[in-house]
Amino acid sequence: MKLFLSYPSAERPTAERLALALEAEGHEVFFDRHDLPAGEPFHQRLREAVAAADAFVFLITPAALATGSYTLAELELAQQRWRRPGGHVLPVMLQSVPVALLPPYLAAVTLLQPQGEVVAETVAAVARLTQPASNRRPAVWVGGAALLVVALTAGAWQWQAAALAEKQAAKLAAKLAENQRENQREEQRKTQAAREQAVTAAAATATRLCQDGSHGPAMSRFAELTAAPDALASLRGGHQDCAMRWVREIRAQSGDGRRITFGEQLDIAQPVLLRGLETAQGARAADLRAHFAWGERLRGREGSGGSDPAPHWQRALAEDPGNVFAHAMLGNALFKAQADVARKHFAQAVVAGRERAWVRVMQFGAALGSGDAESAYAVSVADEMRRGGEPLSANQQRRLNNHAFGTRLLNAEARAALFAELPADALLATHEALVTPPSDGSTASAIDRFGRALLQAHAGQNEPARATLLAVHRELTQARQGGRLLDETRRALAALDAPKAMPKSR
Repeated sequence: MKLFLSYPSAERPTAERLALALEAEGHEVFFDRHDLPAGEPFHQRLREAVAAADAFVFLITPAALATGSYTLAELELAQQRWRRPGGHVLPVMLQSVPVALLPPYLAAVTLLQPQGEVVAETVAAVARLTQPASNRRPAVWVGGAALLVVALTAGAWQWQAAALAEKQAAKLAAKLAENQRENQREEQRKTQAAREQAVTAAAATATRLCQDGSHGPAMSRFAELTAAPDALASLRGGHQDCAMRWVREIRAQSGDGRRITFGEQLDIAQPVLLRGLETAQGARAADLRAHFAWGERLRGREGSGGSDPAPHWQRALAEDPGNVFAHAMLGNALFKAQADVARKHFAQAVVAGRERAWVRVMQFGAALGSGDAESAYAVSVADEMRRGGEPLSANQQRRLNNHAFGTRLLNAEARAALFAELPADALLATHEALVTPPSDGSTASAIDRFGRALLQAHAGQNEPARATLLAVHRELTQARQGGRLLDETRRALAALDAPKAMPKSR
């Protein structure tokens, strides 16, 4: 049978379930106005849909009877289709509406007021509504024996019909229950997907905060996200990554009008590292352990306690022999006391390939904070970066020029250490890469030109070295500037004029 299902938009979920149930019974159901082809006259298509229907099901609610509603417009088309609604129109009371308020056309037929499952009762009512009249046998007076046979036959038929209806109702109920369970599962999937999407977005925000240096707020956000019992493992990993970054980039920050000590920051970061160590293995465990050790070293330097970090680094290297963090942190910690051992650790950290820019910071920090003799190692690092195409920051260039070149070249001991660090041509190339002429076209400072001349002479480029030294000497004497630079310039010129090694300063 072709059925037209009229319903108010708020009852669409019920209409969908009813349409599915009716279609399961073999009916063809029109119930969605959105199925009408776009661009065609709306009322004409509705009229055609009602005209093609064998029956009209009207779901009654206050909204369905509101003046100007689509449902009343559809009911008017049904009235035009069937002047007498009996056998064609089935009104179904979904929400309580006084019978006196029903349109006379609906009040003229029996009203279905479901007492149980709306869909099941409506399907059964449609089955009764659409039963062909030919199935009804006319009453005939027969003899007693024949009457008994007819009665028995009718009773058997009714029993079979009831059994079939019960079976169909059970099948329908099972299908409806399964549809409901699937809808619930789909809602659960949507809810879970939305939650995971929100958590992922929040974690990405926390990660960006951490990368931008806002470690405290980022850690607070991660703590909220990981507090849930079913928190994703990736969230805990992001929390630990942020804690490690904070330990590497820790600074005595100012907040709320006071300084925040290393210890106060580590009190937040280190417990996260320790919780990670409870389950971590291999390289991950080594990363966490190395950072915990660096925190202990910072506590010791600040005077806020802290255990010996060395055993933690050694254990990290036992878990991951090439661990970049353990090697770089050990190299930095050992540089002043055991420079040769520290250099080997730094070399291993560079080979690891991870966090290369941070490793360079650790190398520069160790070398440029350890005195004139060891500052030459920073030049070796800069040369390695130059050959590998790694950029130096402006701060690294400035510090390197101040601590390894510049006025340091006026000191014979520092100069000797620098000349012993790298081949002469590598030293000169590194100096030229670091100390570039001013961008405004002016001449480089006298000390920079003096340093380049010394490195040129050390590389055997005597004539350019002599020309530069003479220009520096002339500039200083004309300006009547005496002092160490003028003295060293004269010594360098004398060494170039004499076939012997450049004399050291006294």
